[in-house]
Amino acid sequence: MKVTYFVKDGCDACKKARHKVGFYLDRWGLADEIEAESFNVSNVDGLAESAWREIADIPCVILEEDGAEVARWTKNPPTSAELMTVLGLGEGRPDAPAPELAETTA
Repeated sequence: MKVTYFVKDGCDACKKARHKVGFYLDRWGLADEIEAESFNVSNVDGLAESAWREIADIPCVILEEDGAEVARWTKNPPTSAELMTVLGLGEGRPDAPAPELAETTA
């Protein structure tokens, strides 16, 4: 699994999106299991990648598995419940917090 962020210099929402997703992954013990990549659309390489991936707005958070996109959030990062669903976490995994608990701590 891989998480890719599309961000821009000086974008507070971008910083918050990265922090929020990183917080959840760390809290759930997945930070070391999920690769993270970031593209800054303020530079040519980031802009080219965003055009190729059809990024309409920032921040944008994309989750991929085996090179295929499984989820995308644009402008707003995922809620803990959304992220848990995509990652297959929840009632079946004892170390996963209840979504309402995770939301209040982020």
